[in-house]
Amino acid sequence: MKLKFTRLILVALAIYVAGCSKDEFSEADAIAAQKELLTLKYQHELDLETLKQKGANALQQLTNTAALEQLKLNDSLARAGAIAAAKQDYSVAVTDVVTNAPIADADVIVSSEGKLFSSKTNAQGVAMFSSLYLFPTSTFLITKTGYAATHVMCKDITLGTAKLWNTAELLNEISGTLYIDTDLTNSSAEKVGGNVLVSASTNIPNGFNGSYSVSFPTFTTPTGTYSLKLPAAPGLYTLSFGQIEADQKLYVYGTEDNEANPIPFQLPFVTSVKTYFNVNIYNAPVPAVNSPVYLKFPKDKSGREMYLQVNANYNSNSIFLSSISDGYQVERLNISNYNYYNGNYYDLNQSTYDANVKLDVSVIDITGTIIKSQPLLSATTNASGKIANYSSAEGGYGYVHLRRDANGVLVPNAKGLISKATLYDTSQNLYVLSYNLNLNVTNNLGISTTYFLANKGDKKVVNFYYGSGDSRTKRIF
Repeated sequence: MKLKFTRLILVALAIYVAGCSKDEFSEADAIAAQKELLTLKYQHELDLETLKQKGANALQQLTNTAALEQLKLNDSLARAGAIAAAKQDYSVAVTDVVTNAPIADADVIVSSEGKLFSSKTNAQGVAMFSSLYLFPTSTFLITKTGYAATHVMCKDITLGTAKLWNTAELLNEISGTLYIDTDLTNSSAEKVGGNVLVSASTNIPNGFNGSYSVSFPTFTTPTGTYSLKLPAAPGLYTLSFGQIEADQKLYVYGTEDNEANPIPFQLPFVTSVKTYFNVNIYNAPVPAVNSPVYLKFPKDKSGREMYLQVNANYNSNSIFLSSISDGYQVERLNISNYNYYNGNYYDLNQSTYDANVKLDVSVIDITGTIIKSQPLLSATTNASGKIANYSSAEGGYGYVHLRRDANGVLVPNAKGLISKATLYDTSQNLYVLSYNLNLNVTNNLGISTTYFLANKGDKKVVNFYYGSGDSRTKRIF
């Protein structure tokens, strides 16, 4: 009984709880459901409108595309019609640039509507093309084996004939030897040697308003010779030559490596300077070293040797000689008080020695070609240690004379032996030292670089000179 009662109480409680829960859920659920329905309805309407708009745009786009395709089709049909109406027949005449004779079997190629069309010239030198659509600037390329190719624009083919140049018949020639002055201490030019580029170029008219250039290269042989085999050409051949880099031997008073003007305490000397050479260009200066013979004085009290330049063919600072069986010997000297050396003066009184002594003076030949045996000369100082000026027993005057002993007699072999001299006075059998005014000798000989070879078999022999050089890597004096 008690258990049944308990069960009834539990059922009643469950019904009560269930009733209360159902009332609370229904109210909240109703509000939420209404909101959800309104939101869903709005979204459905929005999606529908978007779908409608998309459909309208797609339809319009389809309409526009169809209209554009129709316009393209109409334009293509119009262009095709215009091209068909503009197609023409063309002929290109081709002749030899030198002989003006028609050239048969030349290939003529042109592009039309993205395709290449070719034709060969007939016996009259004419290539024919049928029904081509071309622009005024469309270009015909013209070639034939053994000829330099050319081209002509469509607008020009009625103005004349296209010109081809026969480059296979190398019947003409320009040849010669290339010379260069890599040694200014001698009087001859040297040959350039091998592997120097020599080129001949010419401009060939294409038969209308233009031209093209063709070049023929070669290289010199080890002996400096060159030979260019060339076809006959309607215009000038222009020769060009490769630049040469070489050491050049020459006399200088000094370089940028030492004192620029070391006069009178240093002799001129021979040196080699890297030089660049070009044909017909002579910008590198040639220093004027004016005498190979100098009187060398001993060191003075300051420790400096002094050199006095001996002039040729002058009465001042001159050595007079007489002719003997195997050369020339010194007879007397006229030596002035000043030292004229490369445009500068040096007074001998600027050097101080011991008083009242004899100074042995030697003759220096910087070329090694004039003094065969050394003349024996001397100078005398006064009480102040300066070199004294006096007249000699042999008739000379100045500061240096033939050497004599204490008794005033010439010492043995005092007159020496000289290999070169120039007649000064026939009545007295007197000569003076003979040498070039400048020890550096060059031949800057400009040569034309343009030549006609218009006829088959024409030949030219031309030597070209690089001369003394275009520039040097080092300054000289």
